Amino acid sequence: MASTDNKTLLRQKAMAARAEIRGHQRQVATARAAHHAFNRLKYTSGVVGLYEAFRDEIHPGEIAERLAQSGRKLALPSTPKIGQPLIFRAWAPGDPLVLGRMKIPEPSPEAEEVHPQVLLVPPVAFDRRGYRIGYGAGFYDRTIPQLRAMHPVFTLGYAFACQEVDHLPAEHHDVPLDAIATENEIITISGR
Repeated sequence: MASTDNKTLLRQKAMAARAEIRGHQRQVATARAAHHAFNRLKYTSGVVGLYEAFRDEIHPGEIAERLAQSGRKLALPSTPKIGQPLIFRAWAPGDPLVLGRMKIPEPSPEAEEVHPQVLLVPPVAFDRRGYRIGYGAGFYDRTIPQLRAMHPVFTLGYAFACQEVDHLPAEHHDVPLDAIATENEIITISGR
């Protein structure tokens, strides 16, 4: 089976598993994952690039609130044209958002452009080597190297444990994460 076909099947399986987490179970799992993620992110420095949850991704709202309360500067991405890296703009909880190209809320185009040193990344599926797949547009695989050309960047995947797969096919352009936070644990990627 070709790598693209395999990724498609793994993506569908992970999205189906993620969709099954609902109601109270989702609230508890999200709170536990946020606790793990915040405890890892408090040892980082610099602007934290977050995301607005799309479809039924785990929502980073609690992390955003806790980071803002601790004085961290935050940013959200603006979705560029396909084939381009994400553009991060300064944002804080409560700031107004506009609907972007993919109908995902994002900061106003007038908000200051920033270059985060930390990224919270929402994988659709991930493995313990730190590889992830998203929806297939490659935004993070273009954005992370661009930011790392400016300064060090720590990447933390943020997902439900059910999104883990045994092995993702890795291609030359795939950028592994440094760690992954789920409701069960922080997975630290060896060698990263």
